[in-house]
Amino acid sequence: MSRQKRILLALGVILLDLGIFFFPLTAFFVAYVIIYNPPWVKNFLEELGRAAE
Repeated sequence: MSRQKRILLALGVILLDLGIFFFPLTAFFVAYVIIYNPPWVKNFLEELGRAAE
């Protein structure tokens, strides 16, 4: 295997790794909560408020 192919393969692996592990799951979760406003989120937040009192 030539050096150029090894470098391209290594870059491909790095880009794949970044794509999988840098995927902004938190941002998608927050967007889901904002768009759909599921009742379980409101219940969870109310329980947190009661526990803090």
